[in-house]
Amino acid sequence: MTHAPYLCSSFQARQITRGFLSTLSPPPSPEATETVLLVVSELVTNALRHASGVTDFHLGCTHSTLTVEVGDSSSVLPAERVPGSFDEAENGGFGWPIVRHLASDLTIRLRHNGGKIIQAHLPL
Repeated sequence: MTHAPYLCSSFQARQITRGFLSTLSPPPSPEATETVLLVVSELVTNALRHASGVTDFHLGCTHSTLTVEVGDSSSVLPAERVPGSFDEAENGGFGWPIVRHLASDLTIRLRHNGGKIIQAHLPL
């Protein structure tokens, strides 16, 4: 398991994730690796953009599943935008649907002292 609570960019999170994936035996397929990196990037970007940053970052692995946990200090749940609701002045709105599509299981835990942890399980 890898723990890195003080992330300041999705690039940093992807680098940590690449390092973690390189320790797995057997290594994940290139497709699984890209999927994991995309989910990590989207979750970390959302925490940086919509909360006050990442408060928790954990990676774990079982035989066939990688678990990504990203925490932030906002209790606001991710929201999906309805197709056609995008305004030219708005940025984003695509990350959460991507994460929901790619994760085999997704949970959101609200913390008692505020904030949340999003946990995504991804097949390897």
